[in-house]
Amino acid sequence: MTLHHSFCRLCLNGCALKVEVEDGVAVKVGGDKDNPVYRGFTCVKGREQGRLLADPRRLRHSLRRKPDGSFEPIASRDAIGEIAARLEAIAARHGREAIAGYLGTYFAASAATMPFFGGFMAALGSPMAFSPGTIDKPGKKIAQALHGDWDAPAIGFDDPEVIFLIGSNPLISFTGFPYGNPGKWLNERLDAGARLIVLDPRRSDVAKRAHIHLQAKAGEDVAIIAAMIRIVIAENLFDRAFVARHAQGLDELTEAVSAFDVASVAARAGIDPDALVAAARILGGTRRGYIMAGTGPNMSGRGTLIEYLLLNLHTLCGYWLRAGDRVRHPGALAAPVPARAQVRPFGPAYAFGPDLGVRALGNTAAGMPTAALPDLILGEGKMPVRALISCGGNPVGAWPDQAKTLRAMDALDLLVQIDPWMSATARVADFVIAPRIWLEVPGTSQVLDWLTRNGTGYGQSDPYAQYSPALLDPPPGSDVVEEWEFFYELARAMGLSLSVAPGLAGMPARPVDMDAKPSTDAVLAQLCEGSRVALDEVRKFESGAIFPGDPVFVGEGEGEQHRFDLAAPDMIADLKADAASGAKPARGFSLLCRRMMHVYNSSFVGALPPSARPYNPVFLHPGDMSELGIEEGESVDVISDRGAIAGIAHADEALRPGSVSMSFGFGALPEQDGDYRELGSNTTRLISNDEIWDRYSGQPLMSNVPVDVVRRTDKSDQPG
Repeated sequence: MTLHHSFCRLCLNGCALKVEVEDGVAVKVGGDKDNPVYRGFTCVKGREQGRLLADPRRLRHSLRRKPDGSFEPIASRDAIGEIAARLEAIAARHGREAIAGYLGTYFAASAATMPFFGGFMAALGSPMAFSPGTIDKPGKKIAQALHGDWDAPAIGFDDPEVIFLIGSNPLISFTGFPYGNPGKWLNERLDAGARLIVLDPRRSDVAKRAHIHLQAKAGEDVAIIAAMIRIVIAENLFDRAFVARHAQGLDELTEAVSAFDVASVAARAGIDPDALVAAARILGGTRRGYIMAGTGPNMSGRGTLIEYLLLNLHTLCGYWLRAGDRVRHPGALAAPVPARAQVRPFGPAYAFGPDLGVRALGNTAAGMPTAALPDLILGEGKMPVRALISCGGNPVGAWPDQAKTLRAMDALDLLVQIDPWMSATARVADFVIAPRIWLEVPGTSQVLDWLTRNGTGYGQSDPYAQYSPALLDPPPGSDVVEEWEFFYELARAMGLSLSVAPGLAGMPARPVDMDAKPSTDAVLAQLCEGSRVALDEVRKFESGAIFPGDPVFVGEGEGEQHRFDLAAPDMIADLKADAASGAKPARGFSLLCRRMMHVYNSSFVGALPPSARPYNPVFLHPGDMSELGIEEGESVDVISDRGAIAGIAHADEALRPGSVSMSFGFGALPEQDGDYRELGSNTTRLISNDEIWDRYSGQPLMSNVPVDVVRRTDKSDQPG
């Protein structure tokens, strides 16, 4: 048996690992206690990957759909050749924009996947590259484009004195705290005197640690944040000098939030008015803090407005590094870039690029609107899509409005799914490409640099990096390819030349040798060219290391000076509309999203260990269960205006009465609905993508969905 160092690539946290290998098999995977960032931390998913790599349900060969709907194995080289021929025929008939690509959150499994996906779509000449970025938290990037961005880092994870989390539970999701050891980091910050404020309708794991938990009714985030802004301005708690120098629109914002007085907002949201005031005073009383909203508020139908108001609050409180401040994280496997105390030039926010002809949607600062893609496939827009390559995602399991998604998948001339499992999307695909994964491939932590520069609440606190060689071969007799190899070979088969870039400033796209296929290590080295820390230097530290280097400081602004916009017209109009809104849900409950530690979105749902609960419970407050006559573990129907799903009721005292909470990503195809005790329930069945949506990103209402919950009348599937 041999012991090896590596890092986990099952989610974005990138935990450092120690892996025991015997006879070519990972017999034990655990945390690396010597690592300076992770300090031994791993989650159950990471520790399970030895079993997952050898799981009999894992695909070991690519598959091709036969005319009768069944699948047959096909050599990966032959599959790529057939896919290339069919794509060329589609492009000749409909144009290259009829070929779309979807890159899911599982791109993090390899630092090479995102660059090669983007390089392939660019070489193809199709603008139809989609991602979860517009159905997860698109408001972050769109609001940033409307508000403006700072040319130096935010305070973020650099010793904050106050942390404000809205619908975020970093102890489970790992987003909202620096990637590393979230529990220890929180303990250290609280021990240092930092104050934690949480706004969440559920008393989540992190809310239990908060100094102030505003357990508001779902859907009241806009009003609460607006009231906080009103308090910070009215009590002169904001950074007046910073705002005067770097922002505009204060008077208009002040007028717009005047409608959100503490008493009425607290009554409307069901919270203590004194706690609301205290939270606002804490936020305005320090200049070192950060604010992070999670999936729930962003999926509530007003994500862009929520994120915009939070950026306003962030700027009013002055949570940005200033000239002379040290940049704690200047990058590791990212190019060094100057930090200046000034607002960056504004870029387009939404409705730019091609006119899709679907709900007035276009490209956005967060990417192309994924919620419009089923409509485009069904021919309801101006740019019909005939082929889809899905990598690192599971559209049938994850896209809102599963019924429409399934109709769209069936309407495609070609659906290619890259997937280690027979996911819901794989089951309806024309080709399923089986990939190499995790410990079978070399890797770098460059994705963490990309996330760190992606926005406040993401990435790391220190310039950390790690490299891992491949530790294992794929299972004997298998034919699996890395995702980057698939796009490389597909490009070669179509006569395309690729240039790839890691998506980091100062690291431009570089051409790939299309004659002599590079190794994965050569690809990773190319992607790291020009990085602040050379990849060869990172390789010397098998456990990973922090690379502080020479100090980097924020410089003075130079050139044309721009200003943060505190009163973007669209946002002020939306805020005033919210103030006038009195609409209440038409059904008895609000369905809220949540995350579970042992899955990552829809990943691993079909490969759980026997000890794991295989379904996503319908969590209800015990009082609501008693009133409805529902027992623990009893089957229920969850009904929305769009559809209905069956599920298993479980009590959760952490919920507000009137709320239902379920994890997304579970369930399978409609014909498997009866197996909800074994597969879970797909909440996207309850969502319509074209009734209520964010007009900037197209993101439908995906959380705070009005539903009813009733006991199942069919007793045949009840426990006992």
